[in-house]
Amino acid sequence: MADIHEHQGSTVSARLRIVGWIVLTTALALLAVTVSMRSIMSGQVAEAANVGIAQEIEEFRTFAAEGLDPKTARPFSSIGELMERYLARQQPMAGEAILAQANGRVLTAGTAANQAGTWLADDPVLLGRILDDAKTSGILESNHGTVRWAKAEAKDASGASGAGHQAHLVVAHFIGGAQEEANRQATMLFGVAAGGLALTAGIAWLAAGQIMRPIRTMSETAASISANDLSARVPVEGRDDLAQLARTLNAMLDRVEASHLAQRHFIAEAREHLGSPQRKMAAALQKLNEEEVPRKQRGRIISTAQAHISLMGQTLADLELLAQSSDPDFIQRRMVPVGEVTADVAAAAARPGAYPDRRFRIAESAKAQAWLDPLRVAQAMHQLIQNAVAHTEDGESIRIGSAAAKGMASFWVANDGPALDPDQARALLENYRSAPEAGQQGSGMGLGLAVVKAVAQAHGGTAWVESGNGNGTSFGFSLPQADAGQGIRCEEEFAQSMASSLGGES
Repeated sequence: MADIHEHQGSTVSARLRIVGWIVLTTALALLAVTVSMRSIMSGQVAEAANVGIAQEIEEFRTFAAEGLDPKTARPFSSIGELMERYLARQQPMAGEAILAQANGRVLTAGTAANQAGTWLADDPVLLGRILDDAKTSGILESNHGTVRWAKAEAKDASGASGAGHQAHLVVAHFIGGAQEEANRQATMLFGVAAGGLALTAGIAWLAAGQIMRPIRTMSETAASISANDLSARVPVEGRDDLAQLARTLNAMLDRVEASHLAQRHFIAEAREHLGSPQRKMAAALQKLNEEEVPRKQRGRIISTAQAHISLMGQTLADLELLAQSSDPDFIQRRMVPVGEVTADVAAAAARPGAYPDRRFRIAESAKAQAWLDPLRVAQAMHQLIQNAVAHTEDGESIRIGSAAAKGMASFWVANDGPALDPDQARALLENYRSAPEAGQQGSGMGLGLAVVKAVAQAHGGTAWVESGNGNGTSFGFSLPQADAGQGIRCEEEFAQSMASSLGGES
């Protein structure tokens, strides 16, 4: 399944994908701007030609209607003179042709630098199409490009019709030159856009590299982690999304390291607590193979082997309990009386045959309710009792108690054995060892305190040890009486419990 997803994923780096999307988006935007600008400039060329043509036609009509012959100070009597006088006053723009046809002649206005009039005058086909067209304006294609044109008719003062009394003025714009200039500007704009796109790609590459730098650091950190070293962490810089990702990754690494250490410790404890009984049992079985072993000694050897087998079974049970302690459903809480749990534990310890030659008494019993798992609490208490039995002599008394204060319910087991110094007490809880027996400093005797600590932590509490002050040694754990999110539920179950009790009594 992992291989399938790997083949389906992209082989392009995230940095290149970021740059690619930025460049693609910018390129589309610049292309749209360039095409739009070219279209606008082309439209402006056509618009400028139309405006110039319309202006010339309007000026000609005004001149034809109001113009006076400077010789007579009266309207022109000759249509040819009218057209010549008008053309003499004109200075066509670049690409503009102003041409008149009168009395069978073609007259043009312009300079040698502006060849548009010559182009039109020397192209009788084009000029004929314009003069013969029923429309007064239009667009035609010529050898010199697109031509926009308009024409107007004028008559002399007599108002008579005929070739000698009327003429035509043609105003045409060859827009090819202006269009080429617009195209040149569009090409220049495209070049500037391409340069800007290249600059954008470079900046995007650098920016993407800076953005991806924490990701690369995370990848390098993850690659540097091995089973022998889980201490590497990702540096957290700033308060942005990547910093939050780094904090989340570090928290995950903390959990992985803690889980790895717990696993190694679990294996070490299993090796230590199972290895010693196994070696002793192997030695006992080896003695049984010797033919000269007396019957009584053989019985003692068998009893010893059975004791070691029992110890190994208890150790395996403790290890199984520790392995289950990380499960979400390890504890099943309900509201129970603390004193009732204490009494049940004491009764189980004091029953005949459970712990011979030991006396148990309840030193203190809390009169309070607590939100806990009575089965797990009882298991933890029995581990403490076994530890106390292992470190007391026949006939000695073991005290069992519970208390409730400041929202915490505490359970403990105490004996009058040798006191522990602070370092020993701390080592007991940190290393999950039981209290050392006399003459066996530092030796472990089961996983009792590990089970106690696991039960306490599963409830959100802590395990503790107190020693000295003439009161022997006390091992215990403290649990919250109620979870913050379970307060209302606790009150409801407590009320139901009280109602049930009252109903039973009545």
